[in-house]
Amino acid sequence: MSKVDYTFVGSFSDVNFQQGFITAFEKDSRYSFDALGPMRDLLLMISRDANITDIRWIAYMLATTYWETTSLFKWEAPKTRKGKPLLDKKGKPVMVKKRAWRMTMSPVDEVGHGAGRRYHEPVKVFTETDGSVRVTEQDGDRFNVSAAGIITNLTKKAKMGTTDGGKAAKVYDDDGGDEQAYYGRGYVQLTWWSNYAKAGVALGRGLSLLLDPELVKDPQVAYELMAHGMRTGFGFANGHKFTNYFSGKSRNYKGARAMVNGNSHDAEIAEVAKKFEKILLDSKPTGGRVTGLPFTM
Repeated sequence: MSKVDYTFVGSFSDVNFQQGFITAFEKDSRYSFDALGPMRDLLLMISRDANITDIRWIAYMLATTYWETTSLFKWEAPKTRKGKPLLDKKGKPVMVKKRAWRMTMSPVDEVGHGAGRRYHEPVKVFTETDGSVRVTEQDGDRFNVSAAGIITNLTKKAKMGTTDGGKAAKVYDDDGGDEQAYYGRGYVQLTWWSNYAKAGVALGRGLSLLLDPELVKDPQVAYELMAHGMRTGFGFANGHKFTNYFSGKSRNYKGARAMVNGNSHDAEIAEVAKKFEKILLDSKPTGGRVTGLPFTM
C-alpha cells in the first residue's frame, strides 16, 4: 500500500468535491443540499489560510462543523396515504407537523442558549475611557477587562457566572452598560463572556467579540476561532491541538474530539472525518495556495 501524502499546498476541484460530498452523505439523516454553499465558503477560507498544511486537519474541521452546526428544522407537509394526499371534509389537504435535524455548515447559536448553565444570564458591558471594559454580572459581581484581555476583579471575591433565573442585583440594574448574552455561537461553540474577551484578543480583534458577541456568527470570525483553537490548543481546545492527533502516520480522528468536547460522539464524528478525507484526496490539491477563486474547475 502506497504512503498517503496529506500535505496541503493548493486548491481543490469544485466538481470532484461537490460530487464526492453528495455521494458520501446524501443518505445521512443530517444531509442537506442547501449546506453545500456554506461548506464551499468554509473550504475557501481554509484554502486561504497559510497555517493549514494538512488535509487531515481540513477533514476534521469539516467533520466538526458538519456535526456542530446541526439545527432542528420544523415544517408542515400534506399527510398522505398510499402515495395520495389526504383531504379533510372541506377538500383541503390534511397537514402534519414534521421536524428533523439537518446540518447547515453555517455558524449557529447554541441550542437553548445555555439555559440552566451559569453563563446563560446576560451581563452588562461598559467601555471605559481608557479602552478597558467593565463587566457587571447579574449577581452584582464586577470585573475589568483590559485592552490586552487581562481580567481583574472589581468586586471583592467576585466569581464568574450567576445562577440561571436568579434575581438581578441593584448594582446590575443601575449599571449603564449594554446588556449582552454569551451563550455558544459559531462553528465550535464559544461560551462565557471571559472567553469572548480572550478569543478576540488572541485573534487580533481586540475586545470586539466581548462588545458584540454576534460577531462570532460571522463565518470568517467563526472560522478563525475554530482554526486557531485547533492549531494552538487555545481556548475551547483546552491544550489539545492538531499535531497531537495528526502527525507523520498518525491519523487519530476519534481522539481529536478532545479538542472540542471530550469524547462526546467521537466515533460518529471520526467516521464523518474519514469521508471528508477521501473526498479531499479525490479532489487533489492543484497548483499554488488559493488567493482568489476557491476551486479549480
